[in-house]
Amino acid sequence: MAETDPNLMLPIHEQISEALRSRIRSGELPVGSRLPAESTLMEEFSVARGTVRRALRTLNEQGIVQTLQGKGTYVRSGRPEPSIAQTLVGLSESLSYSEKSLTTTVLRQDIVPASAYPEFPSTLDPAEQLLFLDRVRSLDDIPVARLKNWVRLSLAPGIDGTDFETTALFTALDRRATGHLSSGRRTFEAVLADGDIANTLRISTSVPLLFLKQVTYLDDGAVVECSDVWMDSQHVTVAMNLIR
Repeated sequence: MAETDPNLMLPIHEQISEALRSRIRSGELPVGSRLPAESTLMEEFSVARGTVRRALRTLNEQGIVQTLQGKGTYVRSGRPEPSIAQTLVGLSESLSYSEKSLTTTVLRQDIVPASAYPEFPSTLDPAEQLLFLDRVRSLDDIPVARLKNWVRLSLAPGIDGTDFETTALFTALDRRATGHLSSGRRTFEAVLADGDIANTLRISTSVPLLFLKQVTYLDDGAVVECSDVWMDSQHVTVAMNLIR
């Protein structure tokens, strides 16, 4: 019987999602295979049906599996397809199921005054402090995304002490934010990489990238974080699951 750890800061349903992701990455659950039935997972992890369904919903939202009504849940194939166009998850969460090794390199992690980033999508006191992150995501040592994030330290105290090479930003925000991460807004456009981004992603400046701008809100409507993300569409696509 598999066990979850109540002492971990991750909720039980996220521990189950990660356990299933690990089995997919290892090949124990290969592409096209069917996941164990909900009742089997309930018994294995000693949890209620609602917890299992929450874990499976997370995997569906991340594009890792697909649940077919009346048929079960199956491991999806293809290159990583993060469903970040319609769910409030971070890029690392969406890519973590890939059979490829996901790594993060922190290029810069500094505390800066709000005045250093006047484009922040909320009115801030110029003396307020922001955590600035500049990172690169790689799959099998191939850089696939460059991320720049600005986080309000007043709404996520202590987050600046996080090791962001081993911890995802949204995981840190879940732990440190003064409120619940409730919603976000993301816009997408095709852009050409400037010299710095192109060098980081090891591509030509003539290669089109998928550019994402993100704003993340707490449940009281306050903006806690904003991001600029450049993704190499040769390695990553963005998926939307639509229902009519």
